[in-house]
Amino acid sequence: MSAPITALTVPKLGLTMKEGLVAVWHVELGATVNPGQPVFDVETEKVTSECVAESSGILRRQIAAKGTTLPVGALVGVIAAPEVSDAEVDQFIAGFKPEQQV
Repeated sequence: MSAPITALTVPKLGLTMKEGLVAVWHVELGATVNPGQPVFDVETEKVTSECVAESSGILRRQIAAKGTTLPVGALVGVIAAPEVSDAEVDQFIAGFKPEQQV
C-alpha cells in the first residue's frame, strides 16, 4: 500500500458496551478530514460520543448508514489519502478484521 488508509470503527465507550448506533455523520462522503475533526457520532444506551478522525485524508467510504447498530470494533468508514486508489480501499475493506475486545 502506497499511502495511509485509516479505519473508522465503533469505539468501546464503557466496560460493558457491546454495540453502538451510528447516530449521525458529520462529514460527507468525499470530503477532506483533519485529525481531531468529528466524523460521526456513536450512541449507546448511556451516552452519545463524537468519533474524531485520527489522520487526515478523504472520507472514502461510509460503510454504516445513519441508524445502523454495529458491534464494538466494527468498520464504520474509511479515510484514505487522495492518491489511494478505489481498488486499494476496497481491498482494505475486504481484509479488515476488528480488534479483539476484552
